[in-house]
Amino acid sequence: MSATTILSAYYRHKQGGFTTRLYRAYRALDAAGYRVIYVATEKLPVEGEHIQPVILPMRSKPSSPWYWPEFYLRAMRELRRLTREHQVQQHVMFSFFYATLSILASWGLGVKTLTFVRGDDIFDAAKKRFARPRIWAHSLLEKLGMRYSHQVITTSDTMKASINQRSGGQDKTASLPNNIVTQPLDIHLPNIRADTVRIATVSVLNPRKNLMLVLRALSQLPPDQRWEYLLIGSDNSGKHYLEELQAFTAEAGLSDRVHFLGWRDDVATLLQSCHLLVLPTLHEGSPNALLEAMGYGLPCLASHIPEIREILPDRELLFDPHHPAELTHKLERFLQLPGYAGVIKAKTAQCKARYTFDWDQRMVALVDAANG
Repeated sequence: MSATTILSAYYRHKQGGFTTRLYRAYRALDAAGYRVIYVATEKLPVEGEHIQPVILPMRSKPSSPWYWPEFYLRAMRELRRLTREHQVQQHVMFSFFYATLSILASWGLGVKTLTFVRGDDIFDAAKKRFARPRIWAHSLLEKLGMRYSHQVITTSDTMKASINQRSGGQDKTASLPNNIVTQPLDIHLPNIRADTVRIATVSVLNPRKNLMLVLRALSQLPPDQRWEYLLIGSDNSGKHYLEELQAFTAEAGLSDRVHFLGWRDDVATLLQSCHLLVLPTLHEGSPNALLEAMGYGLPCLASHIPEIREILPDRELLFDPHHPAELTHKLERFLQLPGYAGVIKAKTAQCKARYTFDWDQRMVALVDAANG
């Protein structure tokens, strides 16, 4: 008996939590006995016995204004061909953009589209250039995706409620948060009389991640405090956000303490020598960086927003993401009070239980249910 075929699509590899979960979903489906065919413009870095790429012959370059229209039309045509050829009954897509590709490509063919939503694209659009047309486009994609998807799965209850309020669909939405996959590391609490306290943020660099707030908070610390800040991640803003952060760092006289490390494959090694993770984001789905740090056993402080409160419900672990004073105050306590780092570490550890589960199994169960 041949394996059930699942179709998917994603344009090309991009570093970050989005593709981390996308590839993990493909591998989980492969391990569960499904055949996964994905349509892309280049081979994605995900392997499996039954994972098969179908590469689109693009004429436009990614920087061209014709790239996305060409990709959309080519991908839609290829998805329809593959759906018919392999008699596919289900598409698995990540984001409403790809959901609409699936819906249009399979119109009239009886396909069920399972849409995984990793972030709020409408919120993101407001932070980018040409915000109004972007918001309009993503609002349309969301409404179409909500109406015609078989099921929509978000990464948090907060996101599910927001999308339901905007676009309806209460009867077809579910929540599947990210899980903790990292194992505890030997994280040492700092000796505040002798150690330089190492603070880290793991994040792509764009305005939504709100990294300027951390720099502003650090700039208000007393100059005699011993600390350094590692910012691990690459700029995906399209607005030279890294240059903006570096300029502020230089103006504030922090260049010898703040280190922009770019995208790294040795994050676990870097974090093992750190004492605190800070996540200042303005909006998230279910942030992998925070969950990974929690799994390592690293004390965490994060922004007081609904999505983060689902993960860190203890008020002591949260700070106002719009005003740096509260973060400055908590960093001062971390640097000056001998027992405060231990308190933050213990409170962070208490929040782990809900996010320690088999994500792969739950993801496959959702696909199994749609096939039933």
